[in-house]
Amino acid sequence: MKDVIIVGGGPAGLHAAERLASAGLDVALIDAQARIGERAICSGVIGVEAFSRFDLPTGSILNTIRRVEAISPAGRKLQHSAAEPLAHVVNKGEFNHDLATRAASAGAEMWLGKLVETLEQQKHGVVARFRCRESRRQGNLRARAAIIASGVNRSLTQNLGLVRPRDFLRAIQADIPLGKDGAARPTKLYVGHSVAPGAFGWRIPLGEGRVRVGLMTSEEPRPYFKELLKKIAPQLQMSECKIFQKVIGQLPTGKCAADRILVIGEAAGHVKTTTGGGIYYGLLSAELAVEVLLKAFQQKSFTEQALSEFERYWRSAFGRELRTGYFFRKLLARFPDSMLDKTFEKAGEIDLLGRINGNLKFDWHYKAVLIAMQRLISPSPQA
Repeated sequence: MKDVIIVGGGPAGLHAAERLASAGLDVALIDAQARIGERAICSGVIGVEAFSRFDLPTGSILNTIRRVEAISPAGRKLQHSAAEPLAHVVNKGEFNHDLATRAASAGAEMWLGKLVETLEQQKHGVVARFRCRESRRQGNLRARAAIIASGVNRSLTQNLGLVRPRDFLRAIQADIPLGKDGAARPTKLYVGHSVAPGAFGWRIPLGEGRVRVGLMTSEEPRPYFKELLKKIAPQLQMSECKIFQKVIGQLPTGKCAADRILVIGEAAGHVKTTTGGGIYYGLLSAELAVEVLLKAFQQKSFTEQALSEFERYWRSAFGRELRTGYFFRKLLARFPDSMLDKTFEKAGEIDLLGRINGNLKFDWHYKAVLIAMQRLISPSPQA
């Protein structure tokens, strides 16, 4: 019997594995991938704060973002530049692999190529029943507690009556060659119902003449991606791109703790509701879960009541961010393109980005959102 089983080899699960193993627990991480990072689908943009706060590996960094440019449906622009780096763009597969190396070095076992189909709670532990990816043989592994960090995979959480997203966004992206588009060019965000209903599109410079193009939307993404690609790289056909898609959960509903089980990261809906980024809050929720589990081992109590302290921790840490960002994004999604263009025009007139600059952090948006809403609904200076 292990101390802890972690289901899922993304950043949240790997970070939890490394921290728990470093604390002396017997940890096994199970993932369906044959190699960690082989199915990592993500924009790869990670705020600078995350690297320092969580001591993240830097070997996978492709480029650094210092300038961001938001573009309205009619082509109006809002630009933000910073003297210090805002974020790094990583190769997500390599980034996850580096985290896995750390976890293994700390003593965590990697059970790869095994798809966990059920988690069963028992009196003295929890049983993960899995199917081997290649041989199709079934097996099981027992532990005193388990963490679900398997991304948006409702099969495990639904069977246990645990957390579910309030709704979903659908993301699509591809890395493409773009000639002279250098690493120093700004990251561009494209908004509007005609571009990406419910969210936005992006163009992220990777260096060496390549950019990462993608979008999130509440609708079927491929038609919108085709139009965005036509705008950014008209010489490139969609059929020439290696396209990746994923579903992103938005705003958790329900509980993240049960007897002997915690749910963290994307599996728990711990994803920025403004941008869809899941790495920062996934790492933070992993650390909070580790704190609660270590206390549970000290007290030898793994009841839902004992583990529910995790609920209070994450809600206090970033619950307000998730709620505010979700309703702000939903509000903007109701704007027709003409209203978005007028909003961009007013934002430029009142120097909105300059007014919120001191409150605008890459991973923390609550204060900036409130200031932006207040400024944008107040009468214009000419009124």
